[in-house]
Amino acid sequence: MARGRATDLAVRNQIIQQHQNGISQLQIGRTFRLAQSTVCSIIKRFTTTGNSRPEKTSGWKLTLSDREACLFRRHIRKNRHMAVADLVTCSRQSFVKTISEASTRRYIKRHG
Repeated sequence: MARGRATDLAVRNQIIQQHQNGISQLQIGRTFRLAQSTVCSIIKRFTTTGNSRPEKTSGWKLTLSDREACLFRRHIRKNRHMAVADLVTCSRQSFVKTISEASTRRYIKRHG
């Protein structure tokens, strides 16, 4: 779990380049003002995956499945001028899931 700010991609590439040139992890950490454990994890990720970019995090699980989201989008397009609260009650009745108004707004915003 990340605790601080993410290191820049250019810095990651420079760390890998210096490691390939034979410079120690401690020395690399001092030049970039990073902890030795950070340098170690960047190098380890590069050696295992071949890529210096961090993995994508999973985030929150979506409330609706892909099929339900498609049906919900269709319902929103048919009833463009319906209030969000009314859309929430309709979606709760049709999908038998609790969907908040904020999630409904997110679905609307994400899909135009």
